[in-house]
Amino acid sequence: MYKRRRLLAVSLLILSALALVVVAFAQTSGAEEQALPIDPNSAETDTVLAEAAGLPISSPVRPEEITALGYHPEGESLIEMSPRGENLSTNAFLGLLTTGSTPEKIRYNVMPAGSRLGSLTGALDVGAEARTTVYSPVNGTVVAIRPDPVLQDAANVVEIKPVDTPQLRVSVSLVGDIDAEVGPKSPVTAGMTALGSVADSAEVLKPQLAGYTSGSGNHVTVSISRVD
Repeated sequence: MYKRRRLLAVSLLILSALALVVVAFAQTSGAEEQALPIDPNSAETDTVLAEAAGLPISSPVRPEEITALGYHPEGESLIEMSPRGENLSTNAFLGLLTTGSTPEKIRYNVMPAGSRLGSLTGALDVGAEARTTVYSPVNGTVVAIRPDPVLQDAANVVEIKPVDTPQLRVSVSLVGDIDAEVGPKSPVTAGMTALGSVADSAEVLKPQLAGYTSGSGNHVTVSISRVD
């Protein structure tokens, strides 16, 4: 009888310990999932999210309105971006891409490439709710506005020639409701000039970014290419 009681007591202690571990893990996981992609209290309106060929890329969405940040390939012609912040990807190799913590506490994911070619950080999806205002990510001049191949009449691609690196082109895709004052040859300022708003791409497709946020995954995509 004594041995049975002792065995029961030990079993209860083990079960209690396991329960505490499970609870702690759940709380940690929940905190990770709910963590903001950027701290709006520490970020400026033109906070730099990445760099490409020496060109700083500012956030096209106000920091407090960003729902997620996700890099992915989008073709071999795109220039690889160097992300700023903490890489949340579980792949150990992808973890080498991170620059560590930043004052703005930027946190991003490198999403699976699937069948897409090019650099793992060739394009950046900046998540935000539909109709959120989209700003220019660089200082420069708009050179073209064309229908987005994904949403056609519902969204546009705004192409910008940066002031200091005119050999590059910065494209902002999935932009809806282009601002009336924005057109070809319009000057733009990073974090200041409104280009339009975030189109509702979730109505047409399931954005990959949806897997990294509790929202619908709506976003704009920033990419950089070089002019031949």
